[in-house]
Amino acid sequence: MKTLLISPSYYPQANASYFPLGLAYISAYIQSQGHQVIGLNFNHMPMEKRNPALCDTLLHEEVDIIGISGLTVAYNEIDRLIKAIRAIRADVPIVLGGGITSVEGELMMNTLQPNYAVVGEGELIFTRLLKALEEGDDVRKIAGIWCWDADKPKFTGEGESPKYLDELPLPDLDSFGIREHIGLQGEHGQFSYHLTRLDAGRSFPIAASRSCPFKCTFCHHAGMGTYKKHDIGRVVDQIEGYIQTYGINNFSIYDELFSANKARVVEFCDLLKQRNLNIQWFCQLRMDQLDLPMLKMMKETGCNYISFGIESGSDAILGSMKKKITKQTITDAVKIVREAKIGIQGNFLFGDPAETQETIRESLQFQQDNQLYFCDWSAVIPYAGTPIYHYALEKGLIADRETFMRSLCNISGYLYNSQVNMTQMSDEEYKDWYISLRELNDENHRKRCTKVVAGEILERWKSRITIECPCCSHQQTLDLPFPFEQDENGPLLNGPVGVQGMNVLCPDCGRKMHLKARDIPHMKLVYDRFQAEMDALAENQQHAIFIPALDRFATVFLEDIKIDQTFVAAVYDTRPFREDKLFLDRRTQLLDIDRVKELDGQNVVILPWIEYQKVLDWLKHQNVTPKKVICWNQFFRNAISEA
Repeated sequence: MKTLLISPSYYPQANASYFPLGLAYISAYIQSQGHQVIGLNFNHMPMEKRNPALCDTLLHEEVDIIGISGLTVAYNEIDRLIKAIRAIRADVPIVLGGGITSVEGELMMNTLQPNYAVVGEGELIFTRLLKALEEGDDVRKIAGIWCWDADKPKFTGEGESPKYLDELPLPDLDSFGIREHIGLQGEHGQFSYHLTRLDAGRSFPIAASRSCPFKCTFCHHAGMGTYKKHDIGRVVDQIEGYIQTYGINNFSIYDELFSANKARVVEFCDLLKQRNLNIQWFCQLRMDQLDLPMLKMMKETGCNYISFGIESGSDAILGSMKKKITKQTITDAVKIVREAKIGIQGNFLFGDPAETQETIRESLQFQQDNQLYFCDWSAVIPYAGTPIYHYALEKGLIADRETFMRSLCNISGYLYNSQVNMTQMSDEEYKDWYISLRELNDENHRKRCTKVVAGEILERWKSRITIECPCCSHQQTLDLPFPFEQDENGPLLNGPVGVQGMNVLCPDCGRKMHLKARDIPHMKLVYDRFQAEMDALAENQQHAIFIPALDRFATVFLEDIKIDQTFVAAVYDTRPFREDKLFLDRRTQLLDIDRVKELDGQNVVILPWIEYQKVLDWLKHQNVTPKKVICWNQFFRNAISEA
């Protein structure tokens, strides 16, 4: 059968943040069983090109069946895809796979209405489904799928998964655009606000195992069954082959857990050394499976960054999460990882059902004591399939499962508008803590700022800057496009553009440091000109109304832009949760389209904000004419245009 396999994207823009390795394994296996595959990886296309690509494929290819694989956060996108497919080719059956099918299967079938769904590892199950459809057999006899029995969804029971991963063919990377994945990455470094690295160029995805043997309460292993491993020799063979085929020497091991023991990591390092493979690599490990000799081997063979599950600095919370580590385990691990000069990636999670204000304060103290300034605070999210999801359902905290799952497709909207509070704190206390912890992330980053040694503007949106590590004094030079979200017209303005600085990994000592946005030469022009506007208001004793009451970026923005609070007439915000909150020493008032008339004849300062255009539109449509409007997002582009 000719099968179209689709990987939906989790972002509107073309990106290399994710490569569908699981789907590539499925593709390779069904091809080995005599089927043909067409791959569509929407990650490599901007949103406006995805529907045309889908339409072109469906109209010009004789497709017999379509498979779509994704996580639950792709719920809305998969819904859109199914509707688009059926508008063009209603005759072609659609099969869902991936994490979205391994939880809430009946709900998924009833709402998304696929013809079939494969649950768990799909190689064997999907192949049997294809064979049954090809030969006209009864698909209800195939274990491991959801299908329709008359007009009701039916699950056929647990299916068979591969026992030995090494018996599977190598993943079919080319059908899903591995060269495009490589091409979308920066050739001379990896640039992002979260972490910029000049020591690592384009990265290549590889899998060495599946699932995870541990059962943390906030984690679900997407139907991947028991923890299984590829032979380390085969993994190194793959790496060697990919170096020759694709010219890549930087590898990201996609596994949830690269190894559950030290011996496997040591074997990997030994083989890299024996074959003299000069690579760089990244993986995820547990903090209770480390020692200094092993870490030094990892560093010697090219590992200079590891992701760890830290989650909390409270033993009570770690126990509630079933992490099977203690805060002392974390402290000991951090010490030796730093001694080995390897970078640390990790997060603190807020909102476990056992969380209290006391456990939060304990974690905050732990974070400071261990100088984990770049391990950011995130919220515990009860993803479908996790133990805490079932806890939230049992407690009645999730009123409607479909609405909840769809809300997670816009994670920013969920976090600010509809978070599930599983703690005993009031909703107001919970939200206040969440906002303050998010703001604390940015404050913590500034506790270790890089020293700017030299800088020059190269072009309109790009500077060359030499920075020095505050920990070891190592210097590196960046040709830095900033902000990172740009199109042909310059920075995208739909957010707090230009406020967030960036974190940089020192390639020498492995510690992170922060580069403030205002310290980048072409960005300094923006800050200086906006500051001049604020100074002019004060000098002329002009009062102004400020919008919005900044939450996450308030502290860092007000460090970089000085506002004389004497001349703050009022603070407004369109978001109900900011009403009555203190900002610029004023109680925030709620602004809606009816109250926008209160801005008539006033100086209005619109600070960095994702909703800035809403207020500008209200002013226009309500015929409100402020005395002057100073809008950061608009001013940002204009200021650089004049440079």
